[in-house]
Amino acid sequence: MSNQTIPPGTVVVGYSGERDAEHALTWAAEKAALENRTLSLVHVMEPIGGFATSSLAGAYMALEDIDDAVEQGGREILARGADLVAERFPDVDVELHLLAGTPEHVLRDLGVQAACLVVGSRGRGRFASALLGSVSVTLANTAVCPVVVVRPFHHGKVRNGVLVGTDCGRNTRSTLEFAYREASERGLPLTVLHSVPGFDLDSPETDHEQRRRNLAEAVAGLAEKFPDVRARTALGSGSPEKWLVSQSEAMDLVVVGHHRPAGLSDRLALGSYAPMLVEQAACPVAVVNEVPVA
Repeated sequence: MSNQTIPPGTVVVGYSGERDAEHALTWAAEKAALENRTLSLVHVMEPIGGFATSSLAGAYMALEDIDDAVEQGGREILARGADLVAERFPDVDVELHLLAGTPEHVLRDLGVQAACLVVGSRGRGRFASALLGSVSVTLANTAVCPVVVVRPFHHGKVRNGVLVGTDCGRNTRSTLEFAYREASERGLPLTVLHSVPGFDLDSPETDHEQRRRNLAEAVAGLAEKFPDVRARTALGSGSPEKWLVSQSEAMDLVVVGHHRPAGLSDRLALGSYAPMLVEQAACPVAVVNEVPVA
């Protein structure tokens, strides 16, 4: 079993061997290739207590025997994942990590050293997630590095690049820069969306001009830093989450930021719309931790 250390700046992907996890693995391996980073392929074994019934043998098995079987299964899952990466991205250095614990806690801890965390998501919808919890939502809420949730999406659809939502606040720079970098590395166009609940698109032109100025200030300097990115700004009216979810049908990636206010619980602190995107978007979603600007 691997120790719980990774090279600083690695791309970490949680891998269960299921279909949605394979999409996440491909996304993570491509990012590692684009940025010349190591890929840390992680499989987490959750703890088992007492005795359990073997569905194959139809009899009770001792905990030690189950642990051995689970560990062997984990090694096989990691080996299959490594083979997939070697086939598609042969130049990417891969480290395999078989770790014990709960996925959200293990991956969150690895995120302290990681460039980003990548996980898959089958999605259960907003109400079910509120009741049952979600590894992807928990990681997006608690990880200090960007978290990319690779949502199920139609691979054959024509898509329009990267979409980033911003409130034009002082703390959104890291989110915008992440979106610009992804667009640059992947050769994709970028749309920067600013939508405010209650704003009337038929309001006086002076109101629109102020919002355009706010957007221009938010992205100032990024065009010079990423001159190859074809970026445009867009104004929206209404809740940002509805705009971003609806537009995700035609996007390669949606990027949002979050900042956890002090004193709120992990479950409540993610903000108003990132959980909805993580569970409902029709393309991969990146959630970037926003550091408050003094």
